[in-house]
Amino acid sequence: MTVADYLNCMHDQNVLLVAAHRGGPAPGFPENAVETFERTQTVGAMVLEIDVRRTSDGKFVLMHDETLDRTSTGKGSVDEATLAQIQALQLKDNEGNLTPYHAPSLKQALDWGRDRAMLQLDVKPGSMVEDVVRFVVELEAQSYAAVVVYSVEDALRAAAASPDITVSVEVTDLARLKHLEDGGLPTNRIMAWTGVETQRVKLWLGLSERGVTSAWGAMWYLDRDVKSSGDPSPFEKLAQTQLDIVSSDIPDVAFEALSKTQDLSTAVGACNARTR
Repeated sequence: MTVADYLNCMHDQNVLLVAAHRGGPAPGFPENAVETFERTQTVGAMVLEIDVRRTSDGKFVLMHDETLDRTSTGKGSVDEATLAQIQALQLKDNEGNLTPYHAPSLKQALDWGRDRAMLQLDVKPGSMVEDVVRFVVELEAQSYAAVVVYSVEDALRAAAASPDITVSVEVTDLARLKHLEDGGLPTNRIMAWTGVETQRVKLWLGLSERGVTSAWGAMWYLDRDVKSSGDPSPFEKLAQTQLDIVSSDIPDVAFEALSKTQDLSTAVGACNARTR
């Protein structure tokens, strides 16, 4: 089973999933930390988008920025520090407050996620995508971990590294989807990232008709509007489309809104039974 197989099942259950951007940071809980993932799960999100970079000693660590400065007590580039040096640092939350938490390695994140959550591994520049894919397969995590890439070239490299990995890559029209297929990435292994501003309702329908999972980001615009208005109904309206995953910086609000229109627990039970 792959992530795409599971997501296709959830689509058949008419469920819109919430992905917590950077793992769902909150006051006192920094981005890309296992303790944050655990907190995020208490608000309902079952998809976690997390960031992967490589250290100077060739290990994989969860870190969004190129440098350590904003999110930790460290200084300098992530790729110029060893994993041990990075893990000795304390993480800061998004308000800059110090927390007792430390940056997990990719292995620690994958070990934590097994049987708990789906993980979208945002592979940052400098982390060779093939190596991340092979690492996921080595840990037998391809049933719950997908890779996020930023170009057709990286998507095809990821696909070539393993026949079982699900690849999230930008798809803004069906012509780009065909380009990916022609290059060797089958539709049943694609998670189509459709952007963060324009709601591409027709594209989501077209992707659905082709059996492709669609994802869209609320974190820059829709999240802002919901927070300023106090009205979460835009998330409910998204559930009326063929969109499969909405990525958000306010996953608790999104999940609560969607819970009014869908039964996630029943869908999860059905898909768990189908994919065993």
